[in-house]
Amino acid sequence: MPNSIQTVAIIGAGPSGLAAAKYLLEEDFFSSIVIYEQRRNVGGVWNYTPLPLNRPSPRFSHPTAQAIDIVTHGLPKFNTPMYEELETNLPHMLMQFSDTPFPAGTQLFPSREKVLQYLEEYAEAIAHLIKFDQSVVDVSPRKGKENRGWEVTTKDLSNGRSAVESFDAVIAANGHCDWPLLPHIEGLDAWGKLYQESLHHSVSYKNAGRFVDKRVLLVGGGPSGADISHQVAAHCKPPLLRSQIKKSPYHTSAPNIRDLPGLVALVPSDRSAKFADGSTERDIDEVVLCTGYAYSFPFLSALHPDIQTEGIRPLPLYRNIFHAQFPTLAFIETPEMIVPFPLAESQAAVVARVLAGRLPLPDQQGMEEWCEKTRSERGDGGRGFHALEPPQDLQYMKDLYSWVCEAKGEVVCEKKSSSRGKMPREWDARACWLRMNAAEMRKAFAGKGDRRCDISSYEELGFGFVES
Repeated sequence: MPNSIQTVAIIGAGPSGLAAAKYLLEEDFFSSIVIYEQRRNVGGVWNYTPLPLNRPSPRFSHPTAQAIDIVTHGLPKFNTPMYEELETNLPHMLMQFSDTPFPAGTQLFPSREKVLQYLEEYAEAIAHLIKFDQSVVDVSPRKGKENRGWEVTTKDLSNGRSAVESFDAVIAANGHCDWPLLPHIEGLDAWGKLYQESLHHSVSYKNAGRFVDKRVLLVGGGPSGADISHQVAAHCKPPLLRSQIKKSPYHTSAPNIRDLPGLVALVPSDRSAKFADGSTERDIDEVVLCTGYAYSFPFLSALHPDIQTEGIRPLPLYRNIFHAQFPTLAFIETPEMIVPFPLAESQAAVVARVLAGRLPLPDQQGMEEWCEKTRSERGDGGRGFHALEPPQDLQYMKDLYSWVCEAKGEVVCEKKSSSRGKMPREWDARACWLRMNAAEMRKAFAGKGDRRCDISSYEELGFGFVES
């Protein structure tokens, strides 16, 4: 790791990019910190993008058209998977940044609008670092200076002009919830080609209006699938068919939902679906895939061909942060099944200290050995490399906190409240208890119906932490 890092580029002004900027700024070390954001506002994935009223219907006649083309056709610019009635799956006191609580009286599981407002306020102190309307087109190592900096090519979306700037380090904080990940299901492409308007992915779900009185099959067992299934079930022809390989901790049964095992095949000829237990459901009108999202870093194609189309392949990231071959390239919030804002802070605290020269990294061989060891333990063929299902995410953040505490030297600046620099959340017993009970709280919260809007604490749901 070079010891002369002065300039840092951050890609994305969502929660991860904002956290990264705050921790870099608190080091009081870097001469230039720039955040590139393609939108005209902060918030990243928390920006709601309504579907256009005149969204064109898919009409693919080309024989190579695939399901991915159909589910992404006609999406708005900078589409996000936010939907109208989305509420968080984590209580606000768990998901908040360590130094910024949600306002008093906030609904226990906030609405998407409240979260976006929260992020806008969180960003006010670093707004001067953000360049809006800037799409990052390419990030390449500086020629002749291996591991010694980057050339960042951007396109100004307001006027179409391109620019190239040089930085000593780059932080990729562009998220991974914008490009759908589709499962390998027999007949999926054929179904999409024959019934193009009936195939959907949660990336384009905004409300349940189009499913009124339709026979609907929903595929997927994550938190979004659990939430969307209940919204659709309230409008579609009962029962909603819900196919899951593995049930989410947020899973709840309902009289108008029929739970089925994993989907094996779609049969377009009679609009039927076959499942892992040998059962078949026929006369399906609509298929909704809540099957997650692929990693996508198209701006890194010059660096590593595979990284542009990573999909579900594990990235070569030491401790899920630093590129093993190019350690001045860091990634924030690639792990999944996590508490996003606090984890982004924990990683940002490490990145800031490493780039400031206060926290050393192993050499390339040491980082690659860690990646290989982790692959052998977690597997190389799926998302296991980055999945940190609780309590693994808690242990990971505890480990990062301990790593941060190893930083050498002090931040010499009168404005800093801590000579150690800005510190992330320390996961005490109460915080860990809250994390491990979040799913049960969310289910209890949803069970309150319209009354949930008046609930701002978990005690109101009957939960209480007891010191051991």
